[in-house]
Amino acid sequence: MVKIRSSITIAALLLLSGGIVSLVDRSPVVAKETTSSTEIDRFRSQGSAGIERFLKMNGTEMARLRTQTDNPRWKELNQKLDSICKQRDCYASRLYWHTDLDTAKQAAAASGKPILSLRMLGNLDEELSCANSRFFRITLYSHPEIAQLLRDKYILHWQSVRPVPKITIDFGNGRKVQQTITGNSIHYILDKTRRPIDALPGLYAPQAFKQHLNQGAEFVAKYHQLPVEQRQTELNLYHQTQLTSLQANWKQDLDKLGINIPLPKSIQSLNNPPTAEEAGGIAISKMAVESPILQLSRSFSRRTDILKKAIEDPLWVKLGELHQEDAILSENS
Repeated sequence: MVKIRSSITIAALLLLSGGIVSLVDRSPVVAKETTSSTEIDRFRSQGSAGIERFLKMNGTEMARLRTQTDNPRWKELNQKLDSICKQRDCYASRLYWHTDLDTAKQAAAASGKPILSLRMLGNLDEELSCANSRFFRITLYSHPEIAQLLRDKYILHWQSVRPVPKITIDFGNGRKVQQTITGNSIHYILDKTRRPIDALPGLYAPQAFKQHLNQGAEFVAKYHQLPVEQRQTELNLYHQTQLTSLQANWKQDLDKLGINIPLPKSIQSLNNPPTAEEAGGIAISKMAVESPILQLSRSFSRRTDILKKAIEDPLWVKLGELHQEDAILSENS
């Protein structure tokens, strides 16, 4: 495990957004285009059926080339599929995403399904979207059980809130490293009228994500069966139940370790948005990645000492060990 200290280093920069990047020329490779945008639009207009139709035509070849990531034909087919899905790495997930909330609402109304709306920095169909969304693509959307759940129970939508901040290191001789830096993301569960029902902020392990998706879909189905005047009361009760469950699980884990510490302090006011440092302080693991770059632009608050202690504290290792099975990745991931 790499411990990030207060001084910024090349190693820390390479660890930004959760992974070491090889020192290679990352200039994009332009694949030869043989399918017109009109054809891609035609596949896309069919929704999930368009993805299956494309894979019926090209899936055998893509399966054969899947390990040949530098093969021009693989890049060509993969790029086309990503354009149909509006998600990078769609071959691993086969998920169809709306990028217009009104059309997602129409699909939700027609199907009776809730909407899972991802709000993020950057674009989901680009390599360097925000770090969280890359985590989602690799570990969540590609998970066969989660992908099937999303296809069966949700209409999918994503929206870019703003461009993702990036940092570039030029090593000379054409060698560059470019990575994203600070940024957040959130999955909103919306009913078919686009009303927010629940929110899943930041990173989740596969099993926890699947659990919350199932709970959300089940609640929305129940919610729509209620008289309109009873829905807000039921929604309030659902939120309170979720909070109570969260606090009980936290206490249960700490009791197993013989430790008594309070829940992290929440951001109280939406009228004064928190700084990156304040928001990061609620998510310790996320702040561990972002703190070095934040120190370049401003002096750090007393949270720096709290962060160092939290990273080095065996407590977080022990808490993680209690939930190892929840974080097991699928073979597809």
